[in-house]
Amino acid sequence: MLTWPKRAHAAIRKLFEPLQDIDVYVEDTNDEPFYGCLLKFAAGGSIQIARVFGLGGRKAVVDRAATHDHTVRRALFIIDGDFDWVKGTAAPAMVGLHRHDAYCIENLLLCEQAIRMIVSQELAISEDEAGMLLNYAVWRLSIVGPLIELFAAYATLNDFDATIPTVSKGVGMLCTNDAACTLDSTKVRAARDAALQAATAAADQATVTARYNYILARLAGLDDGLRAVSGKDFVFPLLQFRLNGLGLRIRTRAMRMRLATGGDSRRFSGLSDALRSAANGYL
Repeated sequence: MLTWPKRAHAAIRKLFEPLQDIDVYVEDTNDEPFYGCLLKFAAGGSIQIARVFGLGGRKAVVDRAATHDHTVRRALFIIDGDFDWVKGTAAPAMVGLHRHDAYCIENLLLCEQAIRMIVSQELAISEDEAGMLLNYAVWRLSIVGPLIELFAAYATLNDFDATIPTVSKGVGMLCTNDAACTLDSTKVRAARDAALQAATAAADQATVTARYNYILARLAGLDDGLRAVSGKDFVFPLLQFRLNGLGLRIRTRAMRMRLATGGDSRRFSGLSDALRSAANGYL
């Protein structure tokens, strides 16, 4: 994708103003085309968005939202939920800031209907056959329990020492060392225990355990516990491993784009509501 120097960003935004109803700002500077397609799908074509602007990080988006004048230009600022959402911490209270109701946007992309359609298209079989091959419900059930426990532990460690790497380690090291490359529950439990043990360097065992149990109870009570697990670094790679086992080889960027523009649009209802509110000037 063509990139522009920072000094040109203001001019680019001005250039696109006549072409869209609102300006939309996101964290990642290399995700503008993806978000453009996603937002058009979420809005159902009712809101014109010609270009999305990446600001290069969560803090940059929050800072811009805090100083934006919505009487001059209607805008929406989008951030991921990250560990704050996992822990149940409220999003920064400011007009125009939308936090995904999940760890990250990839969590919202997951949709059995959309994935089944992709399998059907790639293997040239019916969607019913694709559904049986995919066996999505069983696959999902096999990973949700262990991963909820792991991310409750990661969020606990993040509370006491946010400098220790957790999510950035990825899911590959927690999978079996065979062709199937499935999640290894023994390795996941070991990673969970290691995270909780690391947290005890900053707090006593009773405090760490109490905090872990609180977060775990919150995640267990969610309608979709996988939303609390990093979609980008954990759930999406596991899905890719599952599809690889079916003989599909789809690049992650292509998979994200296809999931963002198909399937059940109701999973983007929060984003759709935020877009409409922005377009209406938050009246």
